[in-house]
Amino acid sequence: MESSETIRAHAIDFFLENGADPTAGMQEVIVLADGCYSGRRFFCAELQVIWSAQTGILSLIDDKAETTEISINDEVPTTNAA
Repeated sequence: MESSETIRAHAIDFFLENGADPTAGMQEVIVLADGCYSGRRFFCAELQVIWSAQTGILSLIDDKAETTEISINDEVPTTNAA
């Protein structure tokens, strides 16, 4: 499983690459499902990053609701329209 620092770094990179103000605050939320740790969710303006602990997939959601999913194990991106 990836460290929270690695996941957070991917989120910050995505936010900056998609025009987020570098001085804007980022929110980080621990996600629980059925009382168990499920992953993390990050917010910055209209941008979101969701990381699933079970799959190791980062879902990167831009301000147009377009989603790119990457496995941070192999770094292969796929793009899906919402």
